[in-house]
Amino acid sequence: MFIGPRGPVLRAAWRIAVAACAGGLMAGAPAIARAVVSAAPAPASASVSAEAAPGAAFRLTPWPAHAATPDFALVDADGRTRTLEDYRGQVVVLFFGFVRCPDVCPAELFKLALVMKQLGPAAAQVQVLFVTLDPTRDTRAVLKRYVTAFDPRFDGLTGSAAAIDRAAANFYVVYARVPTGGDYTIDHSASTFVIDRAGRLRLVGPSTAAVADYAHDLKLLVAEPPQRR
Repeated sequence: MFIGPRGPVLRAAWRIAVAACAGGLMAGAPAIARAVVSAAPAPASASVSAEAAPGAAFRLTPWPAHAATPDFALVDADGRTRTLEDYRGQVVVLFFGFVRCPDVCPAELFKLALVMKQLGPAAAQVQVLFVTLDPTRDTRAVLKRYVTAFDPRFDGLTGSAAAIDRAAANFYVVYARVPTGGDYTIDHSASTFVIDRAGRLRLVGPSTAAVADYAHDLKLLVAEPPQRR
């Protein structure tokens, strides 16, 4: 079960955002999501601080240093083919889900929007990517409207069913299409993957990870030099 942002104000805001965005693109959902994120308290300091100095311990789960970094070949909301190489020089935050997801996906995107606000100027070096597991219903236009409802800097990725299967398998994402009467939903694992500026998978975040944990670790990765893999 997803545990939302901590604190009464953020929990209330999270419930509003989920209600607005769950299950698709309700009228007014983009405005509500942006308003809730804008209303969240700003950090005391948006810069990379001494607390987030290089060498400090990460709070999310480290990916084994000897393990290979997965990759993908997908299409962004503007129709351009994308791989991890295209994002070299940025810290990438990658999450798999689908637009009609009623809870975990909108909650995770809402949380990442709060993280971007916490990062301040450092957010310019972070790219959040949402990979759909439902390419039939989640067209490029639908994806773009959905992800930018949380933050205009977010991007959605799609592709053929085979391409999405490969990307999901590469990142050990498990998912299944489940019939629900005359429709269907998708059950899926809910880890978030963090790739550093050199294109290496470094961290995996569970759905229970807090906004502060992501902000802390992303600041560490932004501060690192973009070395080659």
